[in-house]
Amino acid sequence: MEKYIDKLFRILRIKIVAVWLMVAIAVVLGEMNIIPNGVIAPHSGGEFKLNTVVILLTVIGIPLALRLFTLNTTKGLRRMNNEEALKSYHVWSDVRLGILCLTALLGIVAYYLAVSISCVFCALVAMCATLYCWPSKSKIANYLESVNNE
Repeated sequence: MEKYIDKLFRILRIKIVAVWLMVAIAVVLGEMNIIPNGVIAPHSGGEFKLNTVVILLTVIGIPLALRLFTLNTTKGLRRMNNEEALKSYHVWSDVRLGILCLTALLGIVAYYLAVSISCVFCALVAMCATLYCWPSKSKIANYLESVNNE
């Protein structure tokens, strides 16, 4: 079982680093003006709508991502064996990371399109939430221990 925990641990770390690299690439693309800078006029309706979408996604998406992971990795543990529990942990880690990645990337792209500080702030908040998701072998082992205790 330790082999599977190590494998899952490595995969989850690689995925979080990949999210950070995608956000860094988005920033580089924005700085190189591949993502057009300032296309949306300041103080316009388009900027307001874009800011609203990014802020709502951040305010709703981050707690939702963290809560979905908690609910779906603690609910129904009695009917799972260790292999199923690891698969569930992996799937819900991916869902959580996907929501956070989408939030961060949308915030970065919106920042360059509208040059709005609130969008980049939302992206930074989402990236800080990925630090909370950094895997550890002890977290995975504790999760499996709770599966075995149920």
